[in-house]
Parts: sequence; structure tokens; C-alpha cells
Amino acid sequence: MVLPLMLLLALGVIEVGYALYADHLIVKLAREGSNLISRQTYLQDAETALLAGATAPLNLNSANGKLIFSAVTLGTAGANTGQLIIIKRRVVGTLSGTSAIDGATSPPASSYNGVPDYTAKNADNDPAIRAAASLPNGLVLSAGQVVYLTEIFSRRGDITPFSRFFKYALPNSLYAAAYF
Repeated sequence: MVLPLMLLLALGVIEVGYALYADHLIVKLAREGSNLISRQTYLQDAETALLAGATAPLNLNSANGKLIFSAVTLGTAGANTGQLIIIKRRVVGTLSGTSAIDGATSPPASSYNGVPDYTAKNADNDPAIRAAASLPNGLVLSAGQVVYLTEIFSRRGDITPFSRFFKYALPNSLYAAAYF
């Protein structure tokens, strides 16, 4: 009678611990990504570093993960004057998830140059690169300031049969964002 309860408790502790570990990993990776791109590292190099640092249980370069790098500033000329614009953007992975600053639609990849830095082709006049949502916590930018954002979406799987025994399961998807 006691053995099944102890086994169930042990499985629960293992499953919750693994989920917390996965969450801890994506939070650390998001912080590191924003830290890297805020120090003028190419987005390509930051992507390489984060993908190399994404150890099990994370796999960001597949259908189970998504990595979004963004640099946001105020437009200073043309049609984007005074608008929040995404001047750099790189998306890796195919897991569904929308950036916190995109709103309903994301800027098309065609609005950005390619490797290594993915900068906006026409930052002054391209309305597609405008940030649809405001920055968090009432953050307001002045001319010349840039906010660097790294967002990570990851799908998490169970490692024990714990969730089959209970009505409530741990979340299947994880999200972390870091602003620098």
C-alpha cells in the first residue's frame, strides 16, 4: 500500500524537477542571447552560441523550439519617425509562437538583410518592421536608445508516466524573454 504512493511521489518529484530545470535553461539562454546582442555581437554568432548551449532537454533548432532575436528602437526618419521599429530580427526554429512585440503579425524576413546581422533593409520607411505591441513595464525609448530582446519557445515532454495518473499536467510549452 505504501510502495505505490512512494513511487508516485518519486515520479512527481522527478517530473516537476525536470520541468523546472528546462525552464531554468531557457531563462538562462534568453538572458545570454540578449546579453550577446546588446554587446554588438552579430545575430548569427549569438544564434550559434545559443544553439550550442541548448543542451537536453532543449532543442531550439527544430519543430520543438523557436528562438527570436530582436533589436527595437525609435524610428528617426521617414515614415517610421517616432514609431517603435524592429531594426534587427532573426528567427530560428519552427515551433509556433509570436514575439511579445509583434502583435498579430511578425515582420517578414524579406524586410531584413541576411547573414551575419539581419538588419532592416529600409528602417526609415518600411511599415512592416514596426513593433505592433508596446514594450513591457511601461518602458519608453528616447531617440538613439535600443532595446535588445531574445525570446525562446520550447516544447517540453514528460519523462515519467506521472501525468497519466492526474487530471492536471505540467505545461507542454515553455517561454522565456529577456530584455537588455
